[in-house]
Amino acid sequence: MEKLLVTHGHMDHCGMTGVLARDLGVPIEGPHQDDLFWIESLDDPTKRYGLEGESFTPDRWLHDGDTVTFGEIEMQVIHCPGHTPGHVVFYHEPTRLAVVGDVLFQGSIGRTDFPRGNHADLIASITERLWPLGNDVTFIPGHGPTSTFGHERLTNPFVADKRYG
Repeated sequence: MEKLLVTHGHMDHCGMTGVLARDLGVPIEGPHQDDLFWIESLDDPTKRYGLEGESFTPDRWLHDGDTVTFGEIEMQVIHCPGHTPGHVVFYHEPTRLAVVGDVLFQGSIGRTDFPRGNHADLIASITERLWPLGNDVTFIPGHGPTSTFGHERLTNPFVADKRYG
């Protein structure tokens, strides 16, 4: 393992990142620094929910337009606030694949009712930052099955073109 990539600071996505990075001796990249408040609070929520975990400091905070590499793969970083303010998406243009965390799901979108979530920002991130990548982009969400941007543009009740186009 070369490094750990983090899309956002919610405990179900990064609660054990610091422990794993330390145990494996690998760096942590991401998310955007706007999720620092989530990462700093990992110690408290993990105890409250009976989960293991701890806060950590990424070796590299990510910004829109950055790239991350592992092996011979290079992915673009797209800052997509809304679910959290510092959420990032990783996009591999040659294979038309996006790792979207909790921004978008098959038939749904990420929650915005947690602290500093913002529904309008989330909708804008999806429709203005992800849709222009193309309908043929397959995405891997943080939960649930994969889909394509084109399928979601046609069928997703939250972000379908008929609703926002």
